[in-house]
Amino acid sequence: MRKIFFLLAILAGMQATYASPATISGKCGPEKATGMKLYNVKEGRLLEFASTSLDEQHNFAFAIPVPVTGYYYLAMSVDDKASKNYIRVYLQAGEQIELDIRDDRGGYSLTKGSTENQLLYSWQQMITPLKNKTSLNDTTTYRAFFPALDAFRPSADAFKKTIRTKNAVFNRLLTMTVDADLELTAMSILLVPRSALPPKGYYPGYYAGILQPGRYCSADILALGEGRDIIQRYALLSAIAHDSMTLGNRVQLSISRICNDTLKGVWLVNDFKSYKSLEKFDEVFTLYQQYLMTSNMQKALFDTRKGLSTFKRGTAGYNFAYPDMAGDTVSLRSLKGKVVLVDMWATWCGPCKKELPYLQELEAAMEGKNVAFVSISVDEAKDMEKWKSFVKEKQLGGIQLFASGWSDMAKFYGVTGIPRFMVFDKQGNIVSVDAPRPSMPELKPLLESLL
Repeated sequence: MRKIFFLLAILAGMQATYASPATISGKCGPEKATGMKLYNVKEGRLLEFASTSLDEQHNFAFAIPVPVTGYYYLAMSVDDKASKNYIRVYLQAGEQIELDIRDDRGGYSLTKGSTENQLLYSWQQMITPLKNKTSLNDTTTYRAFFPALDAFRPSADAFKKTIRTKNAVFNRLLTMTVDADLELTAMSILLVPRSALPPKGYYPGYYAGILQPGRYCSADILALGEGRDIIQRYALLSAIAHDSMTLGNRVQLSISRICNDTLKGVWLVNDFKSYKSLEKFDEVFTLYQQYLMTSNMQKALFDTRKGLSTFKRGTAGYNFAYPDMAGDTVSLRSLKGKVVLVDMWATWCGPCKKELPYLQELEAAMEGKNVAFVSISVDEAKDMEKWKSFVKEKQLGGIQLFASGWSDMAKFYGVTGIPRFMVFDKQGNIVSVDAPRPSMPELKPLLESLL
């Protein structure tokens, strides 16, 4: 017998006995699958609501005593790690859904469900082939995608005319979903790595409509689990399409494209994770705190500042210690008395190599000053000789160190992308763990101010 996991929810002022539970059950066919996860939607993003293991026949079941009417999402999991491909369902009191899941790329059947879920299923079967063209596992470029997008749009418009259930709330939700799914899919192809990318502005006329300033002015989009991602992609692509975006104006330009204060807050919270220093974070977000209106947004602000506070200016820097070209160990502590500029880089990193001429120019300009230029390579241990050859060939100056991969220092400072520049004062204390790059005019005055 299938095991049904009942999720007990207590809602203030409401007695569960007055509501009929909703159930989702079915079979998850992929052999590697070990469980299923169920998500609900909070401010445009997915939050795990429940999880269950598959039985020996790969069956699963969920029961939700008091469902919040709206979208829920399911994903198969392998050893508790969920797939990033979701099945969207619509839950309301008394809803009974049965699914036969064949794979995690949209291959599933709805074997039982209300009129609302049958219509939602039809739409998702329509959009999935186009959506799959934007995945990392697909090699479709804009040359094939743009014609496919134009060919699909009439079908989407025709489908919207069939949304005529007795549930007016659902009708509005699904109509918005059709537009949102198509727009997210269209924007996604512009942001995934491809062998060929379209020149700026070389888009079909459809993009002119969705990338116009002020496209999203209603928080209704947050009823979708993809709502946050839609806002992020829209703000980025709209700003790029209409203006020249720089590191300095990125935040201001992005949120200026959004004409709803709640959505501005959603964008800002999602951007929190891009900051590595408390000083830079506070410098930016002090200007925009009025948009962080919900309790979840305020909590995200608090948690982010708390996490970044360990790297605040004036606290002791991590005492890295790595071998140089001669095999001698150099540490941050051994450089006490000097201002230290650290460049974390790798020989395989294109953006890192673009910074090298600017770094060499900065070294020459500050020759004789009490500044140590320290370059820490995160090339793998097996590539040490390649690193040595590169350093000699390019005649790189400063102190060249080898960390043998993503080292303890990278983990300590949460470095997941390079190049990363850091500045420490003469006592080895943090000045910035996310400093300007040598190609930026702000770095030289920062170093000079510490001498």
